[in-house]
Amino acid sequence: MNYEKVIISTLDSFGVSRSYTGYGYVVYGIQLIIEDKERIECITKSLYHDIAEHYHTTWNCVEKNMRTVINSVWKSHNDRLLEIIFNKSNRNKKPTNKEFLKYMYDYVIQTGNEIRIADRLVPIICPISNSYCEALSVFYVNLSRMMK
Repeated sequence: MNYEKVIISTLDSFGVSRSYTGYGYVVYGIQLIIEDKERIECITKSLYHDIAEHYHTTWNCVEKNMRTVINSVWKSHNDRLLEIIFNKSNRNKKPTNKEFLKYMYDYVIQTGNEIRIADRLVPIICPISNSYCEALSVFYVNLSRMMK
């Protein structure tokens, strides 16, 4: 399963601008966590450094720019998706970088597995209307079939 497309679709559904430097860091970081879940336990000592090395920057820049993406996600008006992924109604403050990455990891893995195993429509939120989009759901099912 190509989880990168699920990650990108999710960030796009929140309206996160791809021009943010942290956008690529988040996508790459979640992919690294998918490869080795233990990376989530030591993001400062391992994950940030791996991302920084890949993008030829410093781990401090990675952390800061990821925080910008998280702020954008948390301030998005896509309350339904925020509730699905982060259980926002039970949280008073935005997640830390580590919490954000963990929630996103869980969502991406679950969504990817639902598409691949059940071969059924997955609720995908449209970035324009902020509501369920059947066309995107069908797209992901078809994409999953093509990748088998």
